[in-house]
Amino acid sequence: MGLYMKKILMLTSRLPYPPFGGDKLKNFNLLKILSKHYEVYLVTVTSEKLDEKTRKVLEKYTTSYKIFEKSKLNFIFPASKIFFNKEPLQVNYYYFKDVQNYIDSISKEMDCIISTLIRTSKYAINIDKPKIFDMADSLAQNYKKSLPNVKSLFWKNIYRFETNRLMEYEKYTINRFDKTFLFNKEEIKQFKIPNKIKFIPHGVNEDLLIYEELDDKYNNCIAFFGKMDYQPNIDAVVWFVENVLEKLNNDIKFIVVGGKPTQKVLEFSKKYKNVKVTGFVEDPYKILKSSMCVVAPMQTGAGIQNKILETMALGTANIVSTLAATPIGAEDKKDFIVLDNPIEIVNRINDISKNRDIFEFYKENSRKFIKSNFTWSIYEKVYIDTIEEIINDNKK
Repeated sequence: MGLYMKKILMLTSRLPYPPFGGDKLKNFNLLKILSKHYEVYLVTVTSEKLDEKTRKVLEKYTTSYKIFEKSKLNFIFPASKIFFNKEPLQVNYYYFKDVQNYIDSISKEMDCIISTLIRTSKYAINIDKPKIFDMADSLAQNYKKSLPNVKSLFWKNIYRFETNRLMEYEKYTINRFDKTFLFNKEEIKQFKIPNKIKFIPHGVNEDLLIYEELDDKYNNCIAFFGKMDYQPNIDAVVWFVENVLEKLNNDIKFIVVGGKPTQKVLEFSKKYKNVKVTGFVEDPYKILKSSMCVVAPMQTGAGIQNKILETMALGTANIVSTLAATPIGAEDKKDFIVLDNPIEIVNRINDISKNRDIFEFYKENSRKFIKSNFTWSIYEKVYIDTIEEIINDNKK
């Protein structure tokens, strides 16, 4: 008789591949990690189309997968339920009865269920099985912090409507699951439910710790890195252009590296000679590694910013806002530079451009910090130990 492998049901609201964007990157690495230890049954609710490359990846890392492809129109009716219940839009939007029926039918055979993000939590909340709420970041706390600074009127109204609903539903969900994972220690303190929540460090591709590709043409660039249809990234770039760019030394160029730039971001490269917007590039790390520094002046959004972890792993000098720095827990003026005032940012970037050797120690320190705190190996140990712990506790 062969060795029995425990069965894990993993619920996601987006396809875990290709791993572009924070949650997809995390879920792809989680899928690979789980497949080393368990049989993985994946259920995804999404408007994305399953292509052949993604299908092959899912076949490689799962025992079974079920993708519920929903059109944008399909999501409208579930979303309208916000007028009839107290659940947040994030939960209503992704909840479908046919998905629930399928999950109910296969959950009986599972040893543990993992719900990723608040969007999928309702599917598992009433199932009597060991379960983990892979929350990642608190959307409620994210929205609350972002509300005063968000530029988009649409998102400002969404944040205003959602914040209180999300806060109540997040607390409710945490209490109904065996364990909740959060990336942000400050958010954990805010919930005041320490026995139910566990800190887990976000992982970073360990290959970046030894990456050394350089291109001299980016030597006078400062870079921003991130998916450019994500509103907090758009807000950060807009803020930087409006408050910092024109005060920099004339020979300094600003390069925005990341896929799916919006029209507003693209227009900056037409309006300003010293701005370049790359769109998607196969190897963004060469640009980032070659730039004299990387900026992450986040004004909205919250939680761990994976883009900052990756640029720190590369060994770059990073200038970040307090909002971006706090969840990471690195030391200001040692591992990175924390600044919020536009004039101070201008002065620091101009200093770096003239006196690069003085700032070299940031590159070495940032790499050391990531190697000690944020690798997928560290993440894997915490995750697997926790799964085994809650499965064993439920057997007692």
